[in-house]
Amino acid sequence: MNQQYFDPLQISRYTVICVYYEYPGQPAGMKLFVSLRQGKELGEGYCSCIKATSQVHHFSPEMLKGCVQYKAGETLFDLDTVVDPSNTLKLWHTTMNTEADLGRYKILGKMPADFHARFVAAVRASTTLEPKKKAALLEAVGEPL
Repeated sequence: MNQQYFDPLQISRYTVICVYYEYPGQPAGMKLFVSLRQGKELGEGYCSCIKATSQVHHFSPEMLKGCVQYKAGETLFDLDTVVDPSNTLKLWHTTMNTEADLGRYKILGKMPADFHARFVAAVRASTTLEPKKKAALLEAVGEPL
């Protein structure tokens, strides 16, 4: 991966970010995230993101109703991919800057134009998201509940 410098101004809604990340209890590695919005907490900047995964087989048909799915090649993803709104996290600007300095950060591009409508529909259709989280996700992308 070519080294790319971190600039939070380059990340807008639905930007796809590839960054080295370690979830507790899982192997660390390059992960794909879709940005929802920028924010600040206690003076530190972050990007609110949704994890994208090619581990489609982990999702039941019921779970997939609340997700956005793309076949390989339909978008920036090389493999069949699920964007699961229940898998959100804050990527701190300091973390992304550190990973950029290590050559483990890259902006891949933007999600396709249909992503917003598909995302909103998935959040509203989800049977696993709690109402409070649904409302927060919709608010983050400028949509009413």
